[in-house]
Amino acid sequence: MTVNRLGENRVLIVLCEQDIMESRLDFNNINFNDSRQREGVITLMRRACSSSGIDTGGKRVNIEALPFEKTCYLLVTVGASRRYRLKKSCAGLCYSLGDSACFLDAIEQLYRQNTCCGKNSAYALDGEYFLIFDYPSIPGSLKRVLSEYGKKRGGSLAAAKIRETAKPVCEHNAIAQIGRFLV
Repeated sequence: MTVNRLGENRVLIVLCEQDIMESRLDFNNINFNDSRQREGVITLMRRACSSSGIDTGGKRVNIEALPFEKTCYLLVTVGASRRYRLKKSCAGLCYSLGDSACFLDAIEQLYRQNTCCGKNSAYALDGEYFLIFDYPSIPGSLKRVLSEYGKKRGGSLAAAKIRETAKPVCEHNAIAQIGRFLV
């Protein structure tokens, strides 16, 4: 195995025919759902990165494999750990409400309270629903309902992460927009 450092965050691994046979990996048909194959590639990557002086701990790693005749080239790119920075500083609260049934029950209860709270939005991510409020705090009556149906995820940073990654359900005045169809 030959390891060449290509930059501050890239390593090129060249595996000869003997290296490929020793690793027992078929780079033409690699399956990352197979734990043995995944661990084999990760072991190669860690060995190459540590010998090159590149730290992979807590960072995103991209591995590209190019099999060529009796050799295989692995290009490892180590990205920086993901950091979030708010573009505009604004207050926000994020609540996780679980599945759709729990989400709709919470929206109905919040709508029935008729509390003026116009700056809120709803998002869905992997079957979980979120309500985001663009206020530094919300009335106690809303907090009671939200704590009954879900839990607080955090402030403006958590709200920004959800807005970035989740699918919008209703971006403006979600409680009123969705609640009116539930009552």
